[in-house]
Amino acid sequence: MGDPSQEEALKKIQQQWADARLKRDSSFAVQIEADDFTVVWPDGQIINKQDDVKSYEGDGAVFSEFKISDLDVRIYGETAIVVGQGSIKGYTPTKDLSGRYVWTDTFVKRSGGWKAVASQVTSVLAK
Repeated sequence: MGDPSQEEALKKIQQQWADARLKRDSSFAVQIEADDFTVVWPDGQIINKQDDVKSYEGDGAVFSEFKISDLDVRIYGETAIVVGQGSIKGYTPTKDLSGRYVWTDTFVKRSGGWKAVASQVTSVLAK
């Protein structure tokens, strides 16, 4: 069983990350994402930290809702895996992004704090 305080810290990070997307505020991404961070978006695009940070303010995506409904946190020493589920309401000039998503975020402890090193986001297909 993991450390409850560390599990709660990681859950808080997840909510703050979601809130940053809603606010189009890249400062949290700059803080929490490691320099070698990569994310795989639902469309298969793989981007690095620099491009992800830019996406908060410049890619035309606007979010009006980001609800996290379930988080599973597993800690393995200095590494943590967070699997989450949630729903968003959002759009770009050419696409509706609204729907349910699942994601896996990988964190490592660096300089005493958690840093995201990888993320995979998957759209949940409607049945």
